Amino acid sequence: MADTPFLHRAGRRLLLVAAVAVLVCGVVLAVLGYQERRPPAAATAAPKVVSTHAPATTPTGGPGGPNGPADPVPPAAPAVEGPILARAEPASVDIQEIGLHAPVTSVGLGADGAVEVPPPDPERHAGWYNQGPTPGELGPAVVVGHLDSASGPAVFYDVGTLHPGSTVEIRRADRSIAVFTVDSVERFAKAEFPTQRVYGDLNRAELRLITCGGDYDPDNGGYQDNTVLFAHLTGSR
Repeated sequence: MADTPFLHRAGRRLLLVAAVAVLVCGVVLAVLGYQERRPPAAATAAPKVVSTHAPATTPTGGPGGPNGPADPVPPAAPAVEGPILARAEPASVDIQEIGLHAPVTSVGLGADGAVEVPPPDPERHAGWYNQGPTPGELGPAVVVGHLDSASGPAVFYDVGTLHPGSTVEIRRADRSIAVFTVDSVERFAKAEFPTQRVYGDLNRAELRLITCGGDYDPDNGGYQDNTVLFAHLTGSR
């Protein structure tokens, strides 16, 4: 099949209209190995930038001596890299390169353990996963969106066309704008979704945009892949 996940064939459109009103793309979230993060709410003033370096750690163990061996020294946490913002929920996502401007709503986990998707109407809304960091906080902030619908392309239809160096801006509830630079845009079979890479702990503020990709198979659950955009925070204003 073609490399791009965003093929829109007339035959597929007929299947979509006949089968469902709106496509729902499941985004995998394995609970195993993922620790929920719920930092305290941030002030609503200008974004507070947290120190970009972790404090030095002091070993708790001493040298060995007549009273026994040295205490074990725990490994130091990796130093935090880049800017970090205080917690503030996202309000909208903007990607000028593809003409995307969309409101962002809050979504959680469904009964099946997958991240919920935004309501299908309107399909131009994105959804921030509210059990993780907000965009700009330390760790991976996750925003999901539909690829398409029975009426045409949806909010993240063109995300797969972005490339390293592209810019994604997230307007936040504290009126700041978190600016992210794209590292990569990749596609994964849903059965091989890289849960740890997408949701795992990090030493900098990062962003993931997730949508559907690959072939659409109505007899096998819909789209067969997920497209994931990986980006990191490079500034704010």
